Amino acid sequence: MKYKSKRIINILLIVCILMTNFIGSVFAAKHIFSDSIGHWAEETINILTERGIVKGYPDGLSHPDNTITRGEFSALLARTMELEAKDSGNVEPAFKDIIGYFAQKDIEALVNEGIIMIEDYGKLYVPNEPISRMEIIKMLVRATVKENHDLDCTSDTGFIDEDNLTKDEVGYICLGKQYNIISGYPDRTIRPDGESTRAEAFTMLIRQEKAKEKIEADKADDKNKQEEPIDKDSNTGNSPSSGGSSNYVPAPKYSFELPITAYVDEEIEIVPMSSNVRSVKWEISKEGVPIDLISAIDGELKVNGGTIKIKSAGSYTFTAIAVNSREKEIKHEQNIDIYPIVSAEFRLPETAHTDTTIEVDLEVKNLGNNLVTWTVQRDGKEIEYDTSITGELTNTGGLIMFNNIGEYELTAIVTDELGKETIVSDVIKIYPVGEIKLELDKTTHTDKNITLKTETKNIEDMDLVWSLTRNGEEVEVSEFIEGDILPVDSIIGFKEKGVYNLTLSAIDETGRTFTEKVSITVYPVGSAGFYLPEIFHTDDEIKIEASFKEIGNHDAEWSLIKDSKEVEISNFVNGNLNNGGGIVIFPHKGEYTLKVSFTDDGGRRYDYEQGFKVYPVPDVAYTLDKYAHTDSNVNIEVNSTELDGLEIEWLVDNTYGFQDWETYVDGNLNNSGGSIRFKRAGVYELVVRITDDTGRIFLFESGDKIEVLPVLDIGFELPKSAYTDSIINIRTYGNNNVLPVEWSITKDGEAISEDQAISGNLNAQGGKITFLTEGDYTLTVRMTDFLERSFSYSQEVRINPVVQYSFTMPDSIHYGKEFEVSTVSKNLGINEVKWTLEKLGESVNYSGELTNDGGKISISDTGEFTLIATIIDGEGRVFTHNKKITITNTAPTVILTATPTRTAKDGRFFVDIKATAADADGDATTLEYEGTTNDNYYSVGTHTVRVRAKDIAGDYSPWAERSFTIVNSAPTVTLTATPTRTVKDGKFFVDIKATANDADGDATTLEYEGRTSDNYYSVGTHTVRVRARDIAGAYSSWAEKSFTIANSAPTTPVITRTPSGNSVAPGTNVTITAKSTDADNDPITYVWEGRNAETQVYPLGKNTVRVKAVDSTGTESPWAAIVFFVADSNGGGGMTLTGPDSVILENGLEGATISEYTFTVPPVSGHSGSDHGRVRGYNVLTKQWDQLDYGTTSNGITFSKTLSTGVYSKLEFYYYTNHNCMYNKSNITYSVNYHFE
Repeated sequence: MKYKSKRIINILLIVCILMTNFIGSVFAAKHIFSDSIGHWAEETINILTERGIVKGYPDGLSHPDNTITRGEFSALLARTMELEAKDSGNVEPAFKDIIGYFAQKDIEALVNEGIIMIEDYGKLYVPNEPISRMEIIKMLVRATVKENHDLDCTSDTGFIDEDNLTKDEVGYICLGKQYNIISGYPDRTIRPDGESTRAEAFTMLIRQEKAKEKIEADKADDKNKQEEPIDKDSNTGNSPSSGGSSNYVPAPKYSFELPITAYVDEEIEIVPMSSNVRSVKWEISKEGVPIDLISAIDGELKVNGGTIKIKSAGSYTFTAIAVNSREKEIKHEQNIDIYPIVSAEFRLPETAHTDTTIEVDLEVKNLGNNLVTWTVQRDGKEIEYDTSITGELTNTGGLIMFNNIGEYELTAIVTDELGKETIVSDVIKIYPVGEIKLELDKTTHTDKNITLKTETKNIEDMDLVWSLTRNGEEVEVSEFIEGDILPVDSIIGFKEKGVYNLTLSAIDETGRTFTEKVSITVYPVGSAGFYLPEIFHTDDEIKIEASFKEIGNHDAEWSLIKDSKEVEISNFVNGNLNNGGGIVIFPHKGEYTLKVSFTDDGGRRYDYEQGFKVYPVPDVAYTLDKYAHTDSNVNIEVNSTELDGLEIEWLVDNTYGFQDWETYVDGNLNNSGGSIRFKRAGVYELVVRITDDTGRIFLFESGDKIEVLPVLDIGFELPKSAYTDSIINIRTYGNNNVLPVEWSITKDGEAISEDQAISGNLNAQGGKITFLTEGDYTLTVRMTDFLERSFSYSQEVRINPVVQYSFTMPDSIHYGKEFEVSTVSKNLGINEVKWTLEKLGESVNYSGELTNDGGKISISDTGEFTLIATIIDGEGRVFTHNKKITITNTAPTVILTATPTRTAKDGRFFVDIKATAADADGDATTLEYEGTTNDNYYSVGTHTVRVRAKDIAGDYSPWAERSFTIVNSAPTVTLTATPTRTVKDGKFFVDIKATANDADGDATTLEYEGRTSDNYYSVGTHTVRVRARDIAGAYSSWAEKSFTIANSAPTTPVITRTPSGNSVAPGTNVTITAKSTDADNDPITYVWEGRNAETQVYPLGKNTVRVKAVDSTGTESPWAAIVFFVADSNGGGGMTLTGPDSVILENGLEGATISEYTFTVPPVSGHSGSDHGRVRGYNVLTKQWDQLDYGTTSNGITFSKTLSTGVYSKLEFYYYTNHNCMYNKSNITYSVNYHFE
């Protein structure tokens, strides 16, 4: 019904959405996927859809049962967390195969958050593959506690398929279960490698969000909620006047949920919600009476709850007492009703017939007051019970017959108090009862054909068998009968005389045989003599047909022999015999020979005789009791005659016809009777059947009927112990609705009336009662049937008294004063009273001692207190009594003065502060200040000082408050700064002077910023600041001066060489000087490289000389450099001509470019050729070689050029000659001037 209602609502909602779209409403309709309606995850899907997390497929469906892929789950998780992908610019994506994928940004966002770890996947994410449950768990745990997820989780997950997982994977699973993100499957597996449906993934996302919310809430609670101070001054005497710190401990929180109802041995998982809990104690009570937890449940309850099973039915209360580190308790209770599990079972035979009575024995456990409903199906279709079955089925079954053939399924349904159905059924195949009717003449002759009439019903599919006995012996049909015997009318004849029994048997699939028998006496075709049957009984009329030929008028003479002795025929035959025979009865059993003879006219005698046997007719008499029970023995005594060794066969009839003896009767009867027991209740009749040697059956019925009553059962449950205020719920079971129920009670072995023993009422179903006084009780329930037989059940219970305990004490008293606690008790016995004193729900101490009889105590604190007396009796029941008392005290008063002075220290001024306290009770007091310093020195400004007095009871006076102002004037300052040209270590001296003035006449000190220790400053602009500070720490404003130190570097030196030219002859003194100027007229010094003295002889070959100018501050000019050669016609030059092409390179100086060069190839006497020369320079700007000079000559050449600075760093000098007269000359030289930037 609930599902239908929800479906109707969903359909109406969809219709409303469609109508809204048609009329153009501005309101957005809530989207619901049609394939989520009625799904187990419908609510979760609707929540995520409304938030825009689940968006569905292009076909408009959510496909909750599809396997979720890695990419789909990544998109859902990123939307749930409201992540936005960072702009990655040109950065490579985390995985190669997500480029252009619909969830690429979501996957990138999860990677940035550390929820997807790249090392878990490598280069490929494979987003369209199903995601494993292990991957989902890892992502959800990382998303839940992104800051710090400790994988060393210690709780036992309980999953049985973790063996092949890594330690980290087990840690993720442990955290997932701890945060209630995952719960696993009913078979205790987590299936880490398995796949998940979209609906399962939706559910885990919701759980992850709830776990995250709970973690944040717990953090907030732990931060904001603290208990009141625990360590107070109430028990430690006086506290320091300056106060102190208190230890704060959060209050414990603990709760759990139980289902309202459950069944015996049903698993119940208790998952508490807790914080700030050190330990938990679990208690349980049943029907209001405390019981032992361990004996009541299977399983264990700890701080984190547990999974339990409750062993027996009843109403239970579970109590959890949680304690924090300061022993503060909090209790949480939950109630649950446990119901017994109803079970039922019955069995039917595989087959039966429409005339068979079937015993249905239904065994039901824990049926209580519930009813059993019976239904029946035939050939797979439901049918009416009353029209298909004869007989009644009750809560225990019954006797029934099926009225029609078919395959039946019989079902018993028990619906318990919670609506749970217990269904048990069995099948049976019902066959028809075959019917056969045969008709045949009673007598015939061997020369006569007669008609055998046969009528049958319900034997179409059965095997038919014809059988024949002749004179009591089985013979072959074909040997004694002529003609074909058919299942319709047949014409037959008997070949020989005799007494025949012809039987037709039909055998069905179950093996049951249906038979019909006809008897006939066949006489021979006569010659002289007579004929009578060879066997018959003492009650049979026998027709003797005599046949005599040529007897004429003679009378036949008849005689009789019995048991080999001739007897008088009239004594043993009733009736007369003559020439035609006669109809006679042989009233006595025995073996006979009947003889007849006559004499013809010729005097010849003719004799004929025939033997036969006469069987007796037995007689049996017996009686049967009128009543019995199913556990009673019934004795049968038999009086019989003429049995002659025959055995009596006993039959039982239950008014539905003869039934199987073993099914209904326990025990056997013989010819003398015996003792039996009827197994089932009902009305029965016994029938005797005897079959003698001739096959004749004799049935004897006494006419007595016996009614057998059932043996009834009734019971109930009592607790082993209870109290005089306990309400005990008694529920009877068994046959409690069959007969009136009577209750009786004994107390301590003596009978007592219900009014004296209990309050409440007891009926056939039990009831709720309370025992009025303590004692050992026996409660008995009894039923009596109309035969005055009683059926009873008893149970014992110990009733304990309720402890009554109270005390009195003053309503109020002064702090620390002793007072008396007086007690009144009843039923206290040997129990001990535990005393506790509480203030504001927290346990506090008192002075003195309290016992079971009370005592005297005092309380060293003020306020309202509660004194509690607690008694726990031997059964564990807790009794308490409490009373409140108020402890009073008068607070002290205080006077405060505060006078500022001009005494200063560390920039602060001394204030003379004085306070005086007075206590009306004469108690010692301590002073507590606010706003005071350790030494009573205060800085400039307005200050407020507060003081209050505290007495020995901890009571405070009102705050006394004084405000005062400390005044001080700040000093002033002037500053000058004059640069000079005095130089030291490359810095210039600046004359800096500052003067301070204080209006209060206080001494001052100067503080500088930007001032060097010696007042020397490097080149550049500098700022110096100064301020004055008086003895109170007051500062003037900053005075500031800026100044600039200027200095120009010397100019690049100009080098002069004497003699000049490309080369100098070896051994020649060369004078090299330099000239530079300084714009500031500072003295200049020169730094040389490659020159040892102004005039010196330079070595043969290439010589490089460098110089720079330095002023008095150390400021340097750029370098200047020259290159020249010391050479003659045989050596020292830079290049020797050894062939047509010769090259000399000038590789330059680091940091310099070439400003001027000269290249000289001296002519050689007598040479005249087609020579040419060339100069190339390396251009630092274009990174290429440029041709600077080129010329043709017949003998020698000179190039000279001034270059732009900053362009060429290297030179290549080249000369070509085609004549060897210039070869092997090394006097080719060049000179170069360098420019340094």
